[in-house]
Amino acid sequence: MRSLTVHVLFYREEDHYVAHCLEFDLVAQGESIKDSYKNLLDAIELQADYALETDNLENLINPAPTEYWRMLVKAESEAEKFAGMKLPEILSNIDCSVLHGEQRYG
Repeated sequence: MRSLTVHVLFYREEDHYVAHCLEFDLVAQGESIKDSYKNLLDAIELQADYALETDNLENLINPAPTEYWRMLVKAESEAEKFAGMKLPEILSNIDCSVLHGEQRYG
């Protein structure tokens, strides 16, 4: 079983923070970066659970539009702050080799 690495982009919009998982194109918000990340983990867990439940792993990976990948490149200098953040445990049960050939990045 292969591990799955995803990219999470954090940015501020008006009065809240946004956490955007670029591989899944899932977005969550919160009053702080930590809150937005926690909410994103909940969304990822729901998405992964549904993909497993419906045996539809091909639709789990749905990359975000190119503009967000470009934002990620600019934001990588801030990445050290978020080292150690982990994805939901449910993703460890997914055989990522099924997804490997399906990845499409912006």
